[in-house]
Amino acid sequence: MSAIYEDAYLKGFVTIDIEERAEAEVATYGTFAQEWIDRLLPPQAYIIVCLENQANPDDLFTAKLKTYQKELDRLLAYARSATPDIEGYISPIFGVPMERG
Repeated sequence: MSAIYEDAYLKGFVTIDIEERAEAEVATYGTFAQEWIDRLLPPQAYIIVCLENQANPDDLFTAKLKTYQKELDRLLAYARSATPDIEGYISPIFGVPMERG
């Protein structure tokens, strides 16, 4: 496997198949530098693991699913803001309109 999985509980559930599925899912989010792909891959793999293993609404997989969905959303926003558009411009996450007075 190519990514580094740090969640002590979930990393045992990540297989090569799950990592490949996570890579395919990350690719649907856009074209990113390898650095961002490496950061997006673990939470996406954990999401797949949690979705496949959750048994009821209050189990550990459900709790971890919520955590990793938030983490993926956060990282995805940063990855998109760090990725240049077609013209080569990078968009900030938050913008403040500037006006001349």
